[in-house]
Amino acid sequence: MGFKIKLVPYEKFKADGVKSFMKDLKEDTIILIDAKLSPEEEADIIEKTMKKVSEKFTGIELNSLDLSKQKDVVGRLKNLIIKVVTGKNQGLTIIGPAKIVRKIERNPKELLVYI
Repeated sequence: MGFKIKLVPYEKFKADGVKSFMKDLKEDTIILIDAKLSPEEEADIIEKTMKKVSEKFTGIELNSLDLSKQKDVVGRLKNLIIKVVTGKNQGLTIIGPAKIVRKIERNPKELLVYI
């Protein structure tokens, strides 16, 4: 059986919450969110998915890429303005079922997903 990839705007994720995506995760869908989630949001996802672990659903792999880590003043100011205006952190979050996504490696500029 194959898997699917679902691209989700951060605004939809924020409005619908993680519960709305649990069905997708259980149906072998990898979810890409167009922002870096906060540590609190990541913890909430982990907590809610851990409650759903069973023989059929073994949990998730989750990792985020933070594109807002700028060292120069202009870059930091730009990222601050973007966060204030859009309400989201620049970056990318990947959430996938553990039976599909074996591991997600992160370095400062990219994510590598092992399937």
